[in-house]
Amino acid sequence: MVAALAAGLGLAACAGSPDQAPPDRPAAQDSHLPPGFDTTFRWSSTPVLDPQSAEGTFVRAYVESFELANAGASVEWGYPGFAEASPSNIDQMVTAYPSEVSAARRQVGTAFYTGLRRVDDVDWTRIVLCRQGYRSVESDGTWAVGYDTSRPVEIDIRRTGDQPPAAPRGGQRTPETDVFGGWYTSRYDFSALYPTPTTDQKACAATRQVGMPHWLPAQADEPWPVSPAVPGWSTYPGVG
Repeated sequence: MVAALAAGLGLAACAGSPDQAPPDRPAAQDSHLPPGFDTTFRWSSTPVLDPQSAEGTFVRAYVESFELANAGASVEWGYPGFAEASPSNIDQMVTAYPSEVSAARRQVGTAFYTGLRRVDDVDWTRIVLCRQGYRSVESDGTWAVGYDTSRPVEIDIRRTGDQPPAAPRGGQRTPETDVFGGWYTSRYDFSALYPTPTTDQKACAATRQVGMPHWLPAQADEPWPVSPAVPGWSTYPGVG
């Protein structure tokens, strides 16, 4: 099993005049999220991955769970079934790099994911995703605002047992039940960045994901509002 590489995310605000209003959504801490980590997730549909398919349910649940577990430094912050769907060294994977998040150093933002490419075999699939995002980091009563470093994320899926449910759009930020089915992840690379940029790194860096703000202030008195979760989670996965 390969441990995850959870790289630190750089913040870089754009200069110039604003050309996009902030999302009409205030920051609000959710009890299912680690203290200080107010993050929503937005997924775009591509031929590589349909976020509302059974496969999309698994990928979304795993990727979002890993971010929450890394931020909270514990697999307990992952969605129900996360540990069982992970490699045996998942505890070490989620704590490979110290979390920058705490109740005293809050981070508010949105992570954007889209599929870049995939490799399919008989009973397993590797999906390479592009992760982008923005966040506000609290410091001494003010908020530093900027973009996260664009990067590929790699996940290897093994299909065994029950298929995960296809999850329709929903208003919840996190699922209430186990949506992993019998599938599991044999390898996960949270930050597939290399000294010599790969084709995946270049493709991700050149991507502008739907809903990403074109401009952000460098500092603000309040965090830049999060964007609504897309497609979000249904109360009853597999129904509707």
